[in-house]
Amino acid sequence: MKIFSFLRLIRLQNLLIVIFMYCIIKFFLINQFIAEPALNNFNFFLFLLSTVMISAAGYVINDIYDVKIDQINKNNDVIINTKIKSSRAFISYLILNFFSFVTIAYVSIQIEKPIFSLIFLYSIFILWRYSKELKKKFARGNVVVSWLIALSIINIGLFDVLPVMTKDNSSPIVFKIIIAFSLFAFLTNLSREIIKDVEDEEGDKQLNANTLVIKFGLKKTKQVINFLNVSILVLIGLWQYFQYSFNQTSFENNQKIEIWGTDINSIFYTFALQILVLFLIFKTFFAKSKNDFSFLSQLSKFIMIFGILSILIFTKNYF
Repeated sequence: MKIFSFLRLIRLQNLLIVIFMYCIIKFFLINQFIAEPALNNFNFFLFLLSTVMISAAGYVINDIYDVKIDQINKNNDVIINTKIKSSRAFISYLILNFFSFVTIAYVSIQIEKPIFSLIFLYSIFILWRYSKELKKKFARGNVVVSWLIALSIINIGLFDVLPVMTKDNSSPIVFKIIIAFSLFAFLTNLSREIIKDVEDEEGDKQLNANTLVIKFGLKKTKQVINFLNVSILVLIGLWQYFQYSFNQTSFENNQKIEIWGTDINSIFYTFALQILVLFLIFKTFFAKSKNDFSFLSQLSKFIMIFGILSILIFTKNYF
């Protein structure tokens, strides 16, 4: 039964989402627009494996440091020292990080960018520091973990697109698209992290954590959450305007020019994403209980996944 406890510890469901997200970006965006990306299928598999291992290690070290808080907030769902000893969990954390770094170092050498492996070393350090102290400090923990989420998306651009980037191929626009998705992920996750802090307020108070809701109260915290949600809405709106402008523009000989993400299905998909964010804003405004914020947390995660899935719609005309 310990294998199932370990899979819960490393958040298997979240790791599967990470795998799914990377496969969509790799096979439905990068491979569709770049004839010879830097990562072949085997090296992409190793890159994916390294990312999954470092993410799993991050969940392990977070739970090791969060035992006391989780005993208050998630009393029936604590794994460390109930199902798995903290010493064994820490050993697994070290093993996962070691093999993650060795794997990504090999991939970095293969694409002739060995310095890129330091990005993963940086992520290992930041995940440890976040779990140990940053998450308890006002706002910094939320920003750091959201930055790491964004960086994980940027990484595939750095490893697979940047090494083959020239002015004569489509790699610059693909890299910009990846940056846009990373910004969307950053804002969405930052909103979700603050929502999770509200959900965990009781345990955080007892351990003297200095989160946004503890320092400023529920009303102002909800205002910050909705400010971020409105920022997401604006970002989507800018993309929608871009889509609409190109669909309404005629060029030489009155010909329409179709570019990435500007067909009618893509526009409707973007509109659906906006509706979801509006619903999130509405529910945040009226949220009061822990269950309310638990629902908002899941909704935020769904919006992030739904946004990444848009790649499938935006690229369908190019198969």
